[in-house]
Amino acid sequence: MKRGVPCKEQIDLSMGLFDVFKSKNSTNSDIIDDMSYIAELKHIEGLWHQYDFLLASQGYGWDYMVDSADYMTKAELENIGTVSVSKTLGLNEVELIDEYKTVGNSIKQMTSLSEEASALGVGGMSRIIGGPVKIVWLNQTRVLRIFTPINNEDLLTRYAESIIRRNFGTADAMKKARS
Repeated sequence: MKRGVPCKEQIDLSMGLFDVFKSKNSTNSDIIDDMSYIAELKHIEGLWHQYDFLLASQGYGWDYMVDSADYMTKAELENIGTVSVSKTLGLNEVELIDEYKTVGNSIKQMTSLSEEASALGVGGMSRIIGGPVKIVWLNQTRVLRIFTPINNEDLLTRYAESIIRRNFGTADAMKKARS
């Protein structure tokens, strides 16, 4: 089994929620010459599509989450409309946009983020995908969650690869890695 591509026995086709990306339909100019950081994608359709990317790496922690959110607000997102944390995953999300604006639009300067939480989310207008997004990091997991009204798994996979690789503004920003 190639890394990032589950064997047939691991895919539950009856669920209809998991999609496996294969580069066979991509041209050489669409991919970069290394392995993908994404192992699986779970896409839940709705008014706002939820894309859950299972990373093909170790889980990440709070410092990585804060650093990544800060990077995204500076490198890619515009008109930040939400910065939120959740102490318990899926419950009691606390909106922190006022503090974010008070400290000069810097995630790293927010004192409320000095204490770990279960989830950290930032949302605004994506320059790359041309629409609204909310990116959520889930502490001590391998999951990167993206909410957007855009229904395009290939585009969102490329976007997630760019978030993980932090290559916005480079020639490879929207290329998918080989799976």
